[in-house]
Amino acid sequence: MKALLLLLVAWTSLSQESSLEVFVAVRAPEVFSAYRNFNFRQDVAPAAGGLNVKLKSHSLRWRHLNHRVVVAEGYLAAQGEEVRRAFEQVRLDALSLADYLRNISLFLKNRIVYDEADLPQEAAAVLAQGRGHCIGFANVAQALLAGVGIAGRPVNGFFLREEGGRVEPVPHRWLEIDLPGGRRVFYDPQYQDFSARYLVTNLGVPLESIERFAGIVVRKSKKVLDE
Repeated sequence: MKALLLLLVAWTSLSQESSLEVFVAVRAPEVFSAYRNFNFRQDVAPAAGGLNVKLKSHSLRWRHLNHRVVVAEGYLAAQGEEVRRAFEQVRLDALSLADYLRNISLFLKNRIVYDEADLPQEAAAVLAQGRGHCIGFANVAQALLAGVGIAGRPVNGFFLREEGGRVEPVPHRWLEIDLPGGRRVFYDPQYQDFSARYLVTNLGVPLESIERFAGIVVRKSKKVLDE
């Protein structure tokens, strides 16, 4: 039932709004700052021993993705066989950007196995080996989106895994993509969902340079909205 609800939220007029407030005991709070785009907001405030972070997001609504898919012929002509073959699969029956994003998600779920091994993470390599971690997932999705003229850029940060009111920040990478009309949104090719459990680092900060830290949940909420 939960999986069905997530599918309905992702690809119908329903939208899921989630909010999360956490305290993180990070020793270098300057690596985080306020961030906002069309479906995400991050506010930070200094606190004794770390940061108070307020996060809010909403899932993408179908009406914001109802744009016709147009093939970027020049871009595809410059790509290798692996990317072109994957593109032909995900563009099949995709009339809108919503259809195309759904096809990318299904393709990654069915064709790419998550693997933390030290393997090449370029899009063509991940497609050839059928394995990759979050960087590889992001690279494949970025390449496939470019095939229909949608620009994207990698975003570094943390996925906030919660257990018993405590938060474990997991180093992670996802995408910010440019929708027609000037809207920028987050899209996570690996987790196939986007919620308020993401903490964005400042541009240029290597994740490996950030000391391991933890946090606690102050409050959280989630609701499903109808258009």
